[in-house]
Amino acid sequence: MIRKHKKSLLAKQGTVLLLILSQLAALTACGGSGAKATTMHLMRTSGQVAVSDGDGEDVALLENLGLYSGYGVDTRLESFAWIDLDSVKLTKMDQNSEIAIQKEDRQLEIEVKSGSLFFNVTEPLAEDETMDIRSSSMVVGIRGTCGWVEVPDESQMNLYLLEGKVECSAGSQTSQVSAGEMASMTENGQIEVQPFTAKDVPAFIVEEVELDSALA
Repeated sequence: MIRKHKKSLLAKQGTVLLLILSQLAALTACGGSGAKATTMHLMRTSGQVAVSDGDGEDVALLENLGLYSGYGVDTRLESFAWIDLDSVKLTKMDQNSEIAIQKEDRQLEIEVKSGSLFFNVTEPLAEDETMDIRSSSMVVGIRGTCGWVEVPDESQMNLYLLEGKVECSAGSQTSQVSAGEMASMTENGQIEVQPFTAKDVPAFIVEEVELDSALA
């Protein structure tokens, strides 16, 4: 009887152990997927910066504030915002700028509604990861590059590249842009690529470049 009781107890313990292990495996799978997803944080602000959630409600500014799909960030006069993406991608918003964030798994899209946005991707994106900066029908695909975009109005977006290469598209047209070049894009599909000089780099980016000896 004692042996049968021990066998029954061991069987029950084995079943419970299997259930626990299966639950842990499921949690690990879900957690692993989440850990790989792009995480965004508002690292720092200067001046007047506002954040809104997917419902358009104001979000209180906190240190290292998490940013999620549907969130928007805008800066006022003489105000700036630094956004960290997975610790290897940095974006900085110029004054009087507004962006909207859309994210699904490892696909990130930053829509620049107005103003300028600096980007510095220090590590190339993984094969299953994308990062697009867009405005209206104009898109820039970022892999491992550094530069900035400016949106004078809804019909135009300008891309300036400091490092690497990117592909940009406007309407049905696409073009390759290399370091030292800028692309002027319009929503009707025109893309004009030409060189730019150090004099064209705005002050809010010069501050970031001076902190990076390689870029400088």
